[in-house]
Amino acid sequence: MAENYQVLPGYKRFNQKNNAIMRSSWDAKLGSYDPRNVRAIKEHIHRGDPGFDHLDFALSNGATTVASSLGTAINRPNSGVTSWESLAKQWGRSFPIEADRLEAGDPDRMRKALGKVARFYGADLVGFTPLDERWVYSHHYDPRTAENPPVEIPAGCNQVIVMGVSMDHGMFATAPTAVMMAETQRNYSVLASLAGSVAEFIRTLGYQALPCMNDTALSVPLAVDAGLGQPSRLGPVVTPEFGPRVRFCKVITDLPLNARKKSADFGLIEFCEACEKCAEACPAKSLPFGPRTAEPKNISNNPGVLKWYGNYESCRLYWSHVGTNCGICLRVCPFNHGRGFHHRIAKRLVRLKWRWVNRLLVKLHGWLGYGKQKDPRFFWNGG
Repeated sequence: MAENYQVLPGYKRFNQKNNAIMRSSWDAKLGSYDPRNVRAIKEHIHRGDPGFDHLDFALSNGATTVASSLGTAINRPNSGVTSWESLAKQWGRSFPIEADRLEAGDPDRMRKALGKVARFYGADLVGFTPLDERWVYSHHYDPRTAENPPVEIPAGCNQVIVMGVSMDHGMFATAPTAVMMAETQRNYSVLASLAGSVAEFIRTLGYQALPCMNDTALSVPLAVDAGLGQPSRLGPVVTPEFGPRVRFCKVITDLPLNARKKSADFGLIEFCEACEKCAEACPAKSLPFGPRTAEPKNISNNPGVLKWYGNYESCRLYWSHVGTNCGICLRVCPFNHGRGFHHRIAKRLVRLKWRWVNRLLVKLHGWLGYGKQKDPRFFWNGG
């Protein structure tokens, strides 16, 4: 059995400033991103490219409203809907029992209750894990001010609720279009509402809650620690239910949950070792071939973990050429499928971890035409 993560001696926490998205604001290597991205979008609209016209980009822009309004931001901690303080108090509301603290009692019962609450607020996947401080950013980064303060998690906040929201299969099959990007942005808006709502629920019980999207701590290893999926060659967590078409948020809290780390194993590591479809399809050649390593590609990787490291410099720059956040690697992943009896059989075969079976499944994926781009006009034409 291949371990999901092997953390090697000398590992250090990652500074959010070195994230490829943040580097666009301070690193000359990626400084051309914004003007090139604007130019690419204008050229697409001028040509009327399918999946990239004015309607498509307007759809994407509207979808990001919740995740980018009232001070909220996908990569910014303690802001807007994802504030670390009570939103009710900030908005001048009071609650009759807000000064009382619920005696949490049985942690199993509380985890079950939180799972139900999270799904009610919009989560498709919910997991729990103790906070592994190795996955907490060493420093936040604010591109507006270039401030790079250390991350300080309040005392006692050592439990994490990790929540995933799936993305529409059909819309992601159009990648790398603005139709696909609209689904990404809608997903982030759901995540902002979800994390903020779960945090406010916990605060009403009398406990601390820090809602986070891509800020504060690394979502991928936390989702793996919560047993929701396994790390992959293409970078994101791959889940048994939705493959890589899931984005995650989390709430860090001092609510007693007695969470324990879990280790999902449905054969994904061994399958990724046999499958290199994402690396083959990547137009920027940003994804790696070959086995896992502990060697980073550049400063946007955090070394010291045995895994597949992507080159997120070239990935980010490709985004600016195409005008969207790409998504081709997710589209071509063999785990990115809808429902179906034959897909369930394939997943059972992957669990066997037989290399020849995995290679055959990869070939069948290509022979059957899976992973091809879908005509993005289907969204407007009702197809």
